[in-house]
Amino acid sequence: MHILQIISGRDLNGALVYCRLLANTLAERGHRVSLLCRKGSWILTQEFAPGVEIFESEMKRLPTTDLRQAARWAKSNQVDLIHTHMTRGHSFGVILRMLTGIPVVATAHCTSFQLHWRFNDFVIANSTATEAFQRRVNWVPSAKMKTIYCCSDLKRFRDVPLRQIRMARRELGMRDNDLVIGIVGDVTSRKGHEYLFQALPKLMSQVPELKLAILGNFGRRKPYTLGLRKVLLDHNLQDRVEWLGIHNNVESFMAIFDITVVPSVEEPLGLVAIESLAAGTPVVAANTGGLPEIVQHEKTGLLVPPSDSDALATAIMRYINDEELRNRLGEAGKQYVLDRFSPESLVSDIESVYEQVCCRRSAA
Repeated sequence: MHILQIISGRDLNGALVYCRLLANTLAERGHRVSLLCRKGSWILTQEFAPGVEIFESEMKRLPTTDLRQAARWAKSNQVDLIHTHMTRGHSFGVILRMLTGIPVVATAHCTSFQLHWRFNDFVIANSTATEAFQRRVNWVPSAKMKTIYCCSDLKRFRDVPLRQIRMARRELGMRDNDLVIGIVGDVTSRKGHEYLFQALPKLMSQVPELKLAILGNFGRRKPYTLGLRKVLLDHNLQDRVEWLGIHNNVESFMAIFDITVVPSVEEPLGLVAIESLAAGTPVVAANTGGLPEIVQHEKTGLLVPPSDSDALATAIMRYINDEELRNRLGEAGKQYVLDRFSPESLVSDIESVYEQVCCRRSAA
């Protein structure tokens, strides 16, 4: 089967990570895979399996040049199915479907009201929470939708080489007795960094050896980032927080975190929680969106109400004061995600969707 994947994001995020893994896995399973992405995208810097073809386009709908070029290429190269990711990619794919008759599958990585969803041949939701949203808000019929969790290359997180761990420790300036909590993802209000920062004065006054590591893109002059920095300045904590920015070796840092915190206000799935648990690092997460499908309270991690800094501080202190709890939930969480979020089994489910959609189109 010739599959054209379309993804419109530029900066590193979970959808791009997932799209790359999916392209490689499909190619390794014998499919012909082409990938359409935007110029300057993070995904262009990554390695792909032999045979994966990569093309660049801004995916503009007007003027129609990009659409006409993509339509001609898809028809001349006998694309069997288009699989889209992220908003501009979804809209572009739906119009290509109208121009070419090639069926389109769209993966819902977020929860927002958009008009294009009902025009796809099939929608893959990245969590049951996202599926419920798509039915309720975007009116996607149940018969044309299924939850298939987005996955990551969990082998990277399961077996991190000791050399990489040592390098990450040096970058953080870690001492032997330091305790490190980590937060991973773009520094935006949706990710809930402010609630962790509100908890920091209490946490760090009680635990002098505690440090915070922040992995992810942040705008130094953006009001949200400046507000977080003000909390640190007001409590003289700036020397105990490391702003690491974007790293390709995120698995090295997750392996040295004692606790990963996912305080998101909105989180359709929560790939960071999956990756952290794959590394055996225990997680405190907000009870929102798809996170409870990964972090089961007191079984594979600890859940707290969203936007509640006091509950977040209490859960983090439970881990800090109870090493046995950290180890037990970290190990249980690792086993859970390795069993449930295996890329091989999830990609098999996606292939089944492809076959179903193509059969429907052939029979029509």
